[in-house]
Amino acid sequence: MPTEIEVWSLFWLATLANAAYFVGLAFLLWVSFRAANMAGESENLLGKIVVSIFCLIIVFNINLNAGAAEWVSNGIAGVFASMQNQGAEISQGAQEFIANAAEPGAAFNLVPDALGALFLICIVFMQMFNIWMKK
Repeated sequence: MPTEIEVWSLFWLATLANAAYFVGLAFLLWVSFRAANMAGESENLLGKIVVSIFCLIIVFNINLNAGAAEWVSNGIAGVFASMQNQGAEISQGAQEFIANAAEPGAAFNLVPDALGALFLICIVFMQMFNIWMKK
């Protein structure tokens, strides 16, 4: 059975990897908005289609990144809960981590919560309106 400090170390390692991926996605999101603005000013239909696909891929990856963050948190909370059930003494912080987890030990899920879904929908609408609506 792992120690609590090993579990925390794995959590922070996974969080750092996820954060690095998000930094790249934030840059690509900016690029997608710039491309959407440029495509919206153009009459090139193929360019508009390609930029629309690019924008949708970036939004999908942002959702994937958020799903991975939740999965890591739920997995770590599941490990802490399992350690506690096996009689190991865990810290107050680990107990609070279990209590605040969405579903300790839950499987990976791409369905965002309501606020996350609203955020992603807003991004998609902002991009698509820039590309396809007449200015």
